[in-house]
Amino acid sequence: MYRTTEYNREFWNAIRSKARRAPSAALEATRSKQNGSYRLPYESNKKFTVLRQKENLFRRIGTVVSAPTHDFTIWAFDNEPEVTWLSVKNPAFFTNVETHATHMLHSHTLGCATHLSEDFAGDADFDIEAHVMGEFATSIGRAEEAACINGDGVNTISGFLKDALVGHTTTDITYDDVIRLFFSLDQEYRRNGVWVMNTETALKLRTLKDNAGNYIWNHSDSTILGKSVYISDYMPSESNGTGARPIAFGDFSYFWIADRLPFAMRPLTEVLMPQQQIGYVGYETIDAKLIRPEAIHVMEIIG
Repeated sequence: MYRTTEYNREFWNAIRSKARRAPSAALEATRSKQNGSYRLPYESNKKFTVLRQKENLFRRIGTVVSAPTHDFTIWAFDNEPEVTWLSVKNPAFFTNVETHATHMLHSHTLGCATHLSEDFAGDADFDIEAHVMGEFATSIGRAEEAACINGDGVNTISGFLKDALVGHTTTDITYDDVIRLFFSLDQEYRRNGVWVMNTETALKLRTLKDNAGNYIWNHSDSTILGKSVYISDYMPSESNGTGARPIAFGDFSYFWIADRLPFAMRPLTEVLMPQQQIGYVGYETIDAKLIRPEAIHVMEIIG
């Protein structure tokens, strides 16, 4: 139903309108019982998804799965495929079926609010869809990225720093420390490994040299030891002191983001009426989990 042209028209007419009126049957069918929001039309949701991905690094280097369910908890299964040489005398397969790991995924809702003047919202020439989708995607994508790093799993998602393994510790990041972190990771995960750090850390690493004067940072393609570097300023800095984890290296395909429910939104007309404005509230329900902690190693500051 939400894929139809009719639904798209009804949805954005409802969003534009400052007058409170009964929703159409099509809108009512997608209305959330928890917060009264309406599911974003299919084409609008595609635009929102693209814009949000640009703002959240981990939607680009991690694995995004769709896990819609009416339950608040699902189980994600992760296991290594079993490979063996077969023969007439040894045709057996699946001899070790108990090796899979299970990971519980929950539902965490992220809300975002914005507002417009009634004149803008009611202007037929104003592209309200582009404006509102841009506002929501930017703010939500950035909030997601911060939580994908630092989230503690309590009323929010679990960031990868919570579960990643410490590959190396140091009191002051040096050339050798970076080398040691790189080789602390198993070859299996180094193969598709990438670096994640903030701008302050990247600046320091760009200046690190070995005893022969060779930079550890390849300035021609912005890689370290042949692996791409991604910058997120939600990563901690070395200057944060003991316990900080300013550098991560690993295969982020094992960091999953699970979209539990489609993005939805609703207008707020009465609250901002005295200011001649219309508010909009958007909701997404997601979870995230590093399903193999050994796939990402971090450098931790000590002492």
